Amino acid sequence: MTQRNENARGAFHGGGSFEAVGEDLQHLERAREIVRADVLDAWFEPSPRVLRTLRDHLPFLTAASPPTYASGLVARIAESRGVCADSILTGGGSSDLIFACVPRLVSRGERVVILDPTYGEYLHVLRDLIGADVIRCDLRKEDGFRIDTEALIEQVLEAAPRLVVMVNPNSPTGRYWPRCEVHRLLEHLPPDSRLLVDETYLEFAEAGVSLEREACEKSNVIVLKSMSKVYALSGLRVGYLVGHPETIRELRPWLPPWGVSLPAQAAAIEALSDSDYYKARYAETRMHRRALIDSLRANRDLCVYDSDINLVLVETGTSARRIAEKMQSGNVYVRNCDSMSERFRDCLLRIAVKDPATNLRTCSALFAAMEHREEPDGLPA
Repeated sequence: MTQRNENARGAFHGGGSFEAVGEDLQHLERAREIVRADVLDAWFEPSPRVLRTLRDHLPFLTAASPPTYASGLVARIAESRGVCADSILTGGGSSDLIFACVPRLVSRGERVVILDPTYGEYLHVLRDLIGADVIRCDLRKEDGFRIDTEALIEQVLEAAPRLVVMVNPNSPTGRYWPRCEVHRLLEHLPPDSRLLVDETYLEFAEAGVSLEREACEKSNVIVLKSMSKVYALSGLRVGYLVGHPETIRELRPWLPPWGVSLPAQAAAIEALSDSDYYKARYAETRMHRRALIDSLRANRDLCVYDSDINLVLVETGTSARRIAEKMQSGNVYVRNCDSMSERFRDCLLRIAVKDPATNLRTCSALFAAMEHREEPDGLPA
């Protein structure tokens, strides 16, 4: 499929590795042979509590209609996050909430500031579907793709946008923008502007820094939370949005009933009840990321950028597309980042952090694809 045809359908995503598994889902055993480092799904399994609940009650969970608006899940989120239930909307993953809610926040021709590069769904919805006037805040590789707070504030003040969209930590850059810097932006946010913060990867970076409580109290802040990556629930599709109660009342009519399946609701409730398990997995992810970066940097032809989450951004110095294609011949998939910014020119790969053995296999495939036959020594324990 050409890039043009893909754009006609929607934002381009990774996940080409699923073609190797088989999109007809008749050969799921093939997944064991494939390195799916082109998507940021968790390398670890869901909590044992999640798996036990699904296993023990699967006939009921698959056959029964769920609570219409996931009231039990909403209550559990409110308890876990210390926010009020009337500040929460649930949906079938973050993309479901983006498509349902963002068109209610901004209209055709209105200004929106987004990061560049960032998650491609936002540009697609804002520019291609809504027709908003999208203003991009360019993140430069010379700065390690970090946000320049002063420059962003200046850009927001000049544009006076209806909406500022911030994926934090960002993808594909992997960089976390500290909470104190977000508050600086909030202090300068124009009166008629709103800030939407997508915290899909936040727990991988740092604990206790979410803006969910601010979103409950401030009418100009909205926080989007996916439970896919950090809770290993990507296949179940569950996420939620936190905002001021007035904002939630504004958005709720646009969310369909039964938007979160019953298995997803049950799994999410159990995941939120097992924080110790996930904290341990986040700590392991940080160790695996550091080891992966060290191994990649052993190849001097690569420029490997620092990251704060479960991904590593790599500049190849040669065609990233050709390298990714060569790696696929060995069932190792990584993400060419061209679709994440129009400024990229076939030179950047995004590699998801997996377990040590899988990361080693990714490094080996990458080095071989670059025609460097030396093998990595192995990832530190």
